[in-house]
Amino acid sequence: MRASAFVAMAIVLAASAAFATPPAAGRAAPRVAHAPPPSAKRALATVSAAGVDVKAAWATSLGAVEVKNRNTGARGKIRLYDEHGAIDRGQARAFMRIAGASKEAPDDASDDDERLDLRLVQLTLRAAYHFNAAISIVSGTRPGARGRHGTGEALDFALDGVKAPLLAAYLRGTPRAGVGIYTHPKTQYVHLDVRDHSFHWIDASPPGVTWREQLLPDPKQKARDGAWKAAMDLPEVALK
Repeated sequence: MRASAFVAMAIVLAASAAFATPPAAGRAAPRVAHAPPPSAKRALATVSAAGVDVKAAWATSLGAVEVKNRNTGARGKIRLYDEHGAIDRGQARAFMRIAGASKEAPDDASDDDERLDLRLVQLTLRAAYHFNAAISIVSGTRPGARGRHGTGEALDFALDGVKAPLLAAYLRGTPRAGVGIYTHPKTQYVHLDVRDHSFHWIDASPPGVTWREQLLPDPKQKARDGAWKAAMDLPEVALK
């Protein structure tokens, strides 16, 4: 393992609890309408590089990713990781605002104001880095909605120039994630969410219509999910 990768992983292990949500029992209701997503309780590769002077070569080599929202026209360039390999919270919030979760999200240190799960943001950017492609967001958090779109744990998106089946096939290799693909000619995008047990499906519904989803077999699900470590959510270049 290269020294830069070792440093990145060491940072993750040393401070992965930085954004962990406290246990639900006895805590006051959050300031937003939805409860903190359960996946936020897991250790994430969202760490502070305070006191660390060594730069991560993989992080400095990453360029900014163009992100746009199909519905609102909001767009921007996101550089999720700082030079030490830690998540830049301001950039994460910028991604959330583009996603339409909250265009006016305050930029402070409170997790209660975040509208998307941080691991979900990581995994979306990870796919963009893998394919070297811009992100086109179809749907993010839906206030009041049932399911993971209502709790900020799901995102529907496409990558420019990448066919939806290819993107979905790549994402299915992600531990602890839900991956759906919308295959109708007028949809052609993927659903990605974060969860404890992976789940994969196909949805051929046309726009505005709900058909029954088709579950995809996943014989490696248990082994893949059981092997998950926070460092796996980093861009692949960090693990080389």
